[in-house]
Amino acid sequence: MERKSWVMVALKQAMPIIIGYFSISVAFGVLATKCLGFTSVLMSAMVFAGASQFVALQMLLISAPAVIIVFMTFLINLRHILMSSYLCRFYKDQKITRRFLLAFGITDETFAISSRNLENIPDEYRFKYQITLNTSCYISWITGTLVGVCTGQVLPLTFIDTLSFILTALFLYLMVVNIKKKVDLVVALFAGLLSLAMSNVVGWNVLVATLLASYLGSKLEKRW
Repeated sequence: MERKSWVMVALKQAMPIIIGYFSISVAFGVLATKCLGFTSVLMSAMVFAGASQFVALQMLLISAPAVIIVFMTFLINLRHILMSSYLCRFYKDQKITRRFLLAFGITDETFAISSRNLENIPDEYRFKYQITLNTSCYISWITGTLVGVCTGQVLPLTFIDTLSFILTALFLYLMVVNIKKKVDLVVALFAGLLSLAMSNVVGWNVLVATLLASYLGSKLEKRW
């Protein structure tokens, strides 16, 4: 396949994420209207991290200290160390500026899609594929935030309340489409239950569940 073809593949695979991100970021923009106003668009552009943005917004609403907000968002985003370290092996020959650019656009959803496909993409087309996937989702996130800020005063409250579930629905979709073997199902259930059991330890629960589930998956793959 040519470079242009891989761009189209990335755009096609990004569509579910683009739709989900737009809806979720509209919800964020709506909720941030009174607290941040149009500054929330800048926050989406510079941070680009759904879960931690919602947490930061909630803590801003209760006037939490800046140190606490930074620490909590740091804990929530610890999982990005694992995701980036896995993807880094595909881009070890790329310039560091390109790797920084790709790292900024890595989210749970873009990681879930790209990690399944990069093995089958020739080295010379991987950057084009990844940057297309990341950028299209990034644009959707910022656009949705802007729409949310602009329409926050007119949307019905009942509609706004339902938007927060879209992030959960998007995660469930990505998990289901990536389950192809029995070991995938076992690992997904184990990670979900462990993360739920440790839900009182915000941030660390996702990191610990990811590490232990990955270890379990490696052992089960060898056995099965």
